[in-house]
Amino acid sequence: MRCRNCGHDNGRNTGKCNICGFRLEPQTDPMKDQRAAIKKPLIDGKLNGSGKAIELTIPRKRHADLIGLTVFILGVIGAVFVVSSFDRAEYEPVMDVVSEVIEEEISIDSLPLMLGTDIVYVFNAEGTSASPRTNVDLSLIPEGTGVSFLGSGSMSIQPVVNYMLQKINSNDFRMLAPDSLYAWTDSTETSYTAVPILALLDDSAEVQPVELKILFTDQWFRCIVEEYNKDIVEPASGYRFDERVFRSGMNQAARTISRRNTDERPVHVTLLFPSESTFGDAMEIAESVFVRIDSLGYEGFNIRWVNVTN
Repeated sequence: MRCRNCGHDNGRNTGKCNICGFRLEPQTDPMKDQRAAIKKPLIDGKLNGSGKAIELTIPRKRHADLIGLTVFILGVIGAVFVVSSFDRAEYEPVMDVVSEVIEEEISIDSLPLMLGTDIVYVFNAEGTSASPRTNVDLSLIPEGTGVSFLGSGSMSIQPVVNYMLQKINSNDFRMLAPDSLYAWTDSTETSYTAVPILALLDDSAEVQPVELKILFTDQWFRCIVEEYNKDIVEPASGYRFDERVFRSGMNQAARTISRRNTDERPVHVTLLFPSESTFGDAMEIAESVFVRIDSLGYEGFNIRWVNVTN
């Protein structure tokens, strides 16, 4: 027969199942006999060691919960009594009597916040001098504070560059970090162009960068790498940024630098402009150049002006 417990076909009706070990004879009894034990009360089937039925008793109720609740209530009553019976000690600091207290409001300069720099030197109308605008205590300037320069686009580039280089080379700027150069592009002084400026490196620096000079004139566009004796000249149609001319010259300069700069030294870019250029024209060109050299991994800018003879 097939075992009703595991389903194994034993081929016989007696003995134990070859798989699960259950006896086969009771499995052939009628269902009435097999279920007879279910109808008996549970107490009839439980016997103690002497063969007598086990007597079921109801456990006694314990009073631990009631005792715990009573203790808690008594504790709350005692705490309320103690708090209400004694005054809390209060500390009153001794204050000097002042007839009038004057609060000075610290003014915040919005210009450095708008430009995102620590200190910004704002040029006068001629570009010959500049005054600092900052929210930093100038008597306690921390090392690495960013310094930028801002001026009107209508100024000549000469005084702007001269003043900026003079400041960067001064002893006051030794511990500071040149940040950016800004130029207003509108009369309301709400819109501006910006390019990063580089700190001048001493000749004693451990790693000297490869210097790439880029010159813009009315008739010529030049890429100069003096270290590699490379001078790339492209004809230009006017004093402006020409995408096609710039790409042609820069591709040649980039190939020259990548072939010879085996030590992977940083590349610093110096922009050269004619001395008669305005600050705004130079900044407009510099902003266009920065977008392209940044993708090459070059760092800029050092900005200069030169006397150009056609």
